[in-house]
Amino acid sequence: MIDHALTQPWTITKKASRKPNVRPNWHTENCSEENSWVKIGTEPYYLSADGNLMPTKKTRPRRI
Repeated sequence: MIDHALTQPWTITKKASRKPNVRPNWHTENCSEENSWVKIGTEPYYLSADGNLMPTKKTRPRRI
């Protein structure tokens, strides 16, 4: 790391532990390369031909 605010080398020690009974919930989605639908937060948008995000409903703002 290069940072001019640091005046001397330093180290830190952290302990990491794992809960052996917890299993992760892996979420996967299959998307095609030509997919023009984008989800930002909980709002779906459509990617137009000129690259702008277009709202799918009139109540949502247009994103550029």
